[in-house]
Amino acid sequence: LLSHGPLLVGPSQPVVASPGADAVLPCRLQPAFDVVSLTLEWSMADLKPDPADPLSRVGYVHLYRGGSEVPDMKIQAFAGRTELLADALKDGDVSLRIKRVTAADQGRYRCHIPKLPGPLKELVVELLVGERGRLYLGTLISGAFCVLLVLLVLGVLLVPGVLGGAVTCSLKRLRDNVREANVYILLVVLTRFFCNLTSFIVPTASRVRRRCNRPARGG
Repeated sequence: LLSHGPLLVGPSQPVVASPGADAVLPCRLQPAFDVVSLTLEWSMADLKPDPADPLSRVGYVHLYRGGSEVPDMKIQAFAGRTELLADALKDGDVSLRIKRVTAADQGRYRCHIPKLPGPLKELVVELLVGERGRLYLGTLISGAFCVLLVLLVLGVLLVPGVLGGAVTCSLKRLRDNVREANVYILLVVLTRFFCNLTSFIVPTASRVRRRCNRPARGG
């Protein structure tokens, strides 16, 4: 591990924060490594440039260089709202705190250390903004719907065999119960389609609400 340099370590699940609360995007080096003298870049991975903000093309949410923050390179929407954890850089903790998060802050954030020894110099952390209960419920409904579709497909395949008394039938006989192979293929395709659709609905709805909640730009 040491021969390849320290590794960036982050959460395996998205970070969830309520609107108006502070969110901490975890990112640290393992083993501990002093990064006080290095350049640290936090940016939005999927940010679309804002014509009214030239710095949005760079996408810096927080830029640390030469021992201090470089606020002039930050996206305007994050001005005064981001900070690195105090006295943590010497231990390799480069986690970012975003204050007073809004729906517009939701997305994927990239932690990048250009001169970090080793091949892995960046890590992506996802931030979800919303009430924890609603986000959990949406995920639960999506997963439950997918499971129901899978059970429906299994039911279509198994019921003919069960009704015919073939309780212990082999996999070959199960396939034989489906007279047309196209029917089986169609069921599989539909199941995958609806599972992908449900996993797309929740984040899409969130983005739509976020756009609707944005204040209109002055003419």
